[in-house]
Amino acid sequence: NNSDYTKNPSTGSENTPANTDTTVSNTPMNDTTTVAANKPIANKKDATNKRGRVSLGKMTERKTGMKPDKDGVYEMTDVRPVYPGGQAALENYINNNVEYQQPAIDNNTEGTVDVEFVIDEKGNISNAKRIGKELGGGLDDEAVRVISNMPKWTPGKVKGKNVKTRLVLPITYKIEQ
Repeated sequence: NNSDYTKNPSTGSENTPANTDTTVSNTPMNDTTTVAANKPIANKKDATNKRGRVSLGKMTERKTGMKPDKDGVYEMTDVRPVYPGGQAALENYINNNVEYQQPAIDNNTEGTVDVEFVIDEKGNISNAKRIGKELGGGLDDEAVRVISNMPKWTPGKVKGKNVKTRLVLPITYKIEQ
């Protein structure tokens, strides 16, 4: 099933439009939801103030079918995992916890860190790691740290049973002057 999920896992029966706070696109999206992290930071090199902005992209599952891998982790599920409070709460969590690292600001480091992680049957986060290109400047480690420390999620389900699910969350860093 490659379509967006429309069943709201919090109630189990309400249908909601695709891409609401209880759904996530199966395909990577380039658009992002901006999460303000506008804390002025003095640049030691040129006396101007720079601001770091963090954006949260669309979370994705990989399209490998609904069969677990050798570790029992599903790439796709019937009911997708949900962050407590939905998408707005996830954006708030990222905004309040991601720190744009000073070395990255000093070096004008910007870009997206894709963090892959597993949500187990009880909703716990594990195996968070950066995938793809490394940004450096401490941004990769910061994204992984914040994802690793997320609160419990509502787990994904296959055939009504809670299962381990692998997700990818892109976190974009941008410097503003």
